[in-house]
Amino acid sequence: MPDDQRGSYFEQLYRQDADPWLVRQRWYEERKRALLLASLPQQRYRNAYEPGCGNGELTVELARRCERLMAADLSAEALRLARQRLQDAEQDAHVTLAQHRLPQDWPRIPPGAGKFDLIVFSEIAYYLSPEELARVVEHSIASLAPGGSIVACHWRAPFAQRIISTVRVHAVFQDAHGLHRVLRHEETDFLLEIWSNDARSVAQREGFA
Repeated sequence: MPDDQRGSYFEQLYRQDADPWLVRQRWYEERKRALLLASLPQQRYRNAYEPGCGNGELTVELARRCERLMAADLSAEALRLARQRLQDAEQDAHVTLAQHRLPQDWPRIPPGAGKFDLIVFSEIAYYLSPEELARVVEHSIASLAPGGSIVACHWRAPFAQRIISTVRVHAVFQDAHGLHRVLRHEETDFLLEIWSNDARSVAQREGFA
């Protein structure tokens, strides 16, 4: 899907329905969020980035674990919905919302500023072309703080707007130099994986393994 069509598609989608994938109603979605959150290697994060935040349902939960969170989406309407969701949950004070196209709008980190210790790709990377995905992975690695984590969680079944298979998306992260997979959770419906530039397990990081 070309970039301009992609933007129009998501804008129209969220204008027609504030919850197009029923992420607030389906047990499948609630359970998937719970698994993702429980899988995070750290209890708290200083500075996180969530591109493709949609209407903000996962964003609210990430905000509760982060000192600072930048949440971004291609759709202005999705960001409006996310802002309202964060305000309703009283989690908006430390969250920055931004309209980003990937990879070109990837956040620039000024010299001396803190890198991201958590980057979350949830149901977004399969919309990217192989070239776009390669650049996103490069940006992710360059923006990752020491000991930070990159999360990818994606629906596995084919659908019309998909450009890359979930298996291929995750393989690009897995094959990237400098990343170590610290978690893989595979189900019929979705694949959840986490990589870090620190190969130690959670127990090893806490010094008892």
